[in-house]
Amino acid sequence: MQAIERYLKSIGIEDTLKDIADVNTLIKKHLQALSFCNIPVLLGQEISLELGEIVSKMVEHKRGGYCFEHNKLIYEALNYFGFEVQALFGRVLNNQNIDVPKTHRFTLLTFEGEKYIVDAGFSFMSPNSAIKFSDTPTKTIFDRDYLIKKIDANNFELAMMRPNGLYTLYSFDLAKYNERDFEMGNFYSSKHKDATFVNNLVLSKITDEKICSLKNNSYHETSKESNEEKTITTQEELSTILRDKFDYNISDAEIKYLFEKFVKE
Repeated sequence: MQAIERYLKSIGIEDTLKDIADVNTLIKKHLQALSFCNIPVLLGQEISLELGEIVSKMVEHKRGGYCFEHNKLIYEALNYFGFEVQALFGRVLNNQNIDVPKTHRFTLLTFEGEKYIVDAGFSFMSPNSAIKFSDTPTKTIFDRDYLIKKIDANNFELAMMRPNGLYTLYSFDLAKYNERDFEMGNFYSSKHKDATFVNNLVLSKITDEKICSLKNNSYHETSKESNEEKTITTQEELSTILRDKFDYNISDAEIKYLFEKFVKE
């Protein structure tokens, strides 16, 4: 069985994807099954962008992944079903006016003359449906609305609508990128001393019922009815959260290292 077929079977995609509703089903099942996680980066492990190794790591060994892995799976799945897709590269802004390299991979989908962003790799802010290029925001889980802002003919920003205004996630263009470009971004994200994922413990998982997210010692659970926050103070609490909330396959020694290095105050 091909790697992409093993991935699709693992998340419960058994039929051919034909339209945007099917694409949204793929995104939701992907996010529900696979956690966003940078633990291998913090443990000094190499992050392979080979499809077979991504499937082995994320699906079969339950070790999570970040944007280069999540969105390559989505890209390859859409390509497998014959959709018109293009891999794009963006600059993560998080609502700041900052000078940063391109480190975020995601997918441009063109279907029946319309363009969409498909992104299952932006941690807890990942939209769980395709975002249409339109003046009208796209509603996703818990009424989180996303809007693609056109800056000029070839430059755009993806933003989330919040009560106090738009929150810009990242900027991007429609240039063509190849795997070597993503390998460079992956190298920076997993090796550079200033990279976010080198300096912080980050996990998230998005289901139909709730969004779980963790950054260092702060754990959040968000649902339509509530938003709960917990400060992690013990190694045992970290272990429970990683294993029970994120279904993460991790050893006691690795938990001890992460707690001492990134969680313990």
